[in-house]
Amino acid sequence: MCVLNIKHNENGNPVQAKSRIVVLGNMEARSWEKGEVYVPVITQTQVCLLVSMAISHKRVLKQADCCNAFCHGYLPEDEVVIVKPPSGCPVSKQGTYWKLNKTLYGLRRSPLHWFNRISSPFKAIGLQSCAIRPRSRTALALILLIFNSII
Repeated sequence: MCVLNIKHNENGNPVQAKSRIVVLGNMEARSWEKGEVYVPVITQTQVCLLVSMAISHKRVLKQADCCNAFCHGYLPEDEVVIVKPPSGCPVSKQGTYWKLNKTLYGLRRSPLHWFNRISSPFKAIGLQSCAIRPRSRTALALILLIFNSII
């Protein structure tokens, strides 16, 4: 399925058109257990608390966006996803299908695959996830992952 979006300026004139290929996750043949799709998510209240704590301790805050975040996750080899291209696709012949190498918006496990992809470099440099609060007060680096934003 292809989702089209047109952005308008303050006068209502179109200034940018975007399209995104999405998968209808509700049509997936395989059903997943909750633990197989779970991704830790920080709440807005927790973000506000941590930002206010950083400001009160005069810490530096930086923010980054990850465009098309769920399209950056890789599918494991044992998770095969085959989709029909959007109708009218100029590069696909009639009756062809795509075998996905990466995740797309709409797949039930896309958030998990993206989380695994974005968190692996942090783990590689020795950072660890903390469920409640850090154990050490000497050196503290908090990286908040909020779907497609990083603080």
